[in-house]
Amino acid sequence: MQELVRDLVQRNLSRRGFLSGMLAAGYSAAAARSALASVSPFVQDSPPGESLTRSMTGTGGELLAEQLIETGARYFFVSNASGMGPLCDALVTRPQIQLIQATHEGQVVAIADGYAKASGTIGFGMYSRVGLPHSSANMYNSMKDRTSVVLLSDHADTNSEGRDGHEDIDDWLEPVKQYTKWRWIAHQSERIPEWVRQACKVSTVMPGGPCYVRIPRDLMYRDNVTATIFKGEAFRIPMEVRPDVDAIEQAARVIWESSSPLLLVGPEVSQCHGRADVVRLAELLGIPAVQHRSYYADFPTSHPLHVGELGGGRLFPEKYDCLINFGARPGRAPSGTSYIHASIEPLAIGRNTPLSVGLLGDLGQIARDLVEAIKSLAPAGKLRAVAAQRLALATAYTTKMRESRVGMARRSSGSPVPWQRLVVELNDQLDRDAVIVEEVGTEAKVLNFFDFADDAKLKIGRTEGRSLGWGTGAAAGVQLALPNRQVVNLQGDGGFLFGQTDSLWTHSRYDLPIMTVIFNNQSYEEVRWNIMGRDGASGEAGRDYISYLGDPDVDFTKLAAAYNIDGAVVEHSDDLGPAIERGIKIMRNGRPFMLDVRTLNTGAGAKVTWYPKFSLAQTRERTA
Repeated sequence: MQELVRDLVQRNLSRRGFLSGMLAAGYSAAAARSALASVSPFVQDSPPGESLTRSMTGTGGELLAEQLIETGARYFFVSNASGMGPLCDALVTRPQIQLIQATHEGQVVAIADGYAKASGTIGFGMYSRVGLPHSSANMYNSMKDRTSVVLLSDHADTNSEGRDGHEDIDDWLEPVKQYTKWRWIAHQSERIPEWVRQACKVSTVMPGGPCYVRIPRDLMYRDNVTATIFKGEAFRIPMEVRPDVDAIEQAARVIWESSSPLLLVGPEVSQCHGRADVVRLAELLGIPAVQHRSYYADFPTSHPLHVGELGGGRLFPEKYDCLINFGARPGRAPSGTSYIHASIEPLAIGRNTPLSVGLLGDLGQIARDLVEAIKSLAPAGKLRAVAAQRLALATAYTTKMRESRVGMARRSSGSPVPWQRLVVELNDQLDRDAVIVEEVGTEAKVLNFFDFADDAKLKIGRTEGRSLGWGTGAAAGVQLALPNRQVVNLQGDGGFLFGQTDSLWTHSRYDLPIMTVIFNNQSYEEVRWNIMGRDGASGEAGRDYISYLGDPDVDFTKLAAAYNIDGAVVEHSDDLGPAIERGIKIMRNGRPFMLDVRTLNTGAGAKVTWYPKFSLAQTRERTA
């Protein structure tokens, strides 16, 4: 649908062509007409209603500032860029927008991404035109997560672009084509607001994604430009995309006739605000739920029907005859298993495996429609009996597994600290509604120990893109979006060394009370497992070529201290509780905190400290 919306608003597609394309993509006729009615007022060059616009004369920078204000933007995330001069001038008389600065373009995108994920609104960022390569890794993460982020930068002056000149190449957009939902270079000052509006529209229409706009510096400085400013209502596109009625009835029958269904949940559930509806669907028939990779916890982790991760070890039920994919990445179902895929994204439906039924639309609406359709297939008493039987089996499994995990974690102790003890201590001491921003590898480390639900803790991260260097910046955006909730940033030592120290500068400058917790096992542990656990030559020789991080032995609290951030190093489990308590106290006083926990290495190569040492100093012939 995103391509159809884009082509319609850019007038590359007629209204009739849009309807035909929606029907061909699997949408119902009613959904297609609803989408067309919602999008039509925003087609390029369509005369907007007077109540949605106002005229303004000023510099290009002032036009940009006014349009940002109309979007409702509270924060604008930026890094150093000479091309932002006109915007800085405009903000002197426009205090509505608070700039939040980062020292690296990649962290600007991470902060905007975290803000968008936590607030449910657009994250806006701007940086230097030559900072685009730095920004692209987290732009890629945003695209994989379909996060609504609008990014801007300056661009070569209009009379010099395309000459391979200073700070310029011939095509700046091609390198990020795969990382953006839409991208553009503005060439008229009076159209700057239009392109900002366009980026906002495209970024927020489901499935969302980052949009990128470059504005030549001379257009930003140009004065006495008269342009149309679009009011906030012009950015909101209400779209109720309902699934096909016949497909709902077919899916309901497949689910009802299944003897052992399994529900797979993914990030689109949360993006569609459908978590409560999906829980009701699961409870209707006692369907166990497993979590796919997602930056949210899309099903309450303490719910008795939450049985873990698909592919995360032992699975309950051990065999299933119907897999119901709600908003997860397209996967493959075992042979002989019915496969139902519900998604808001047409390109995802049935991408990797044949489908029994495909359901296209808002996932909350799909869940509600399925509940009603299933209720029509059997008496209420029979539905309750089936649900009760399955719920009892699932509860026995989940209760036993959780008690075993948590009990083991509480009993684990010593130096270095078992990571399980660390996470269970954090869950115990943090506020019930704390936000966990995680970038520590396998999600099970977090999902299996924290209590995530709509009325409990909130999980944001790890990104589906998996490009490291995201979480510390993202935590800043999350804290700004949710200022009254505790925010804890969980990092592996290796992941934190992916340029994330820069974001501590932002944490400190703006008094963001975030606790950064480093799981410091002096290793890229999962990489080491993947290499040394395969019976290869390096594993047999006990040689860790790329994963060992113990030389130099990094004290992360000293890195934090460089930014005037207090911290503590914990080497024994007995010291965990007091250190976390101290960190929480500092957070309550409005300051960030660094917790460097020396955690126990496990698995293949855990005891290996060999690495290919080299000293350039020892090879030099000239030393004076």
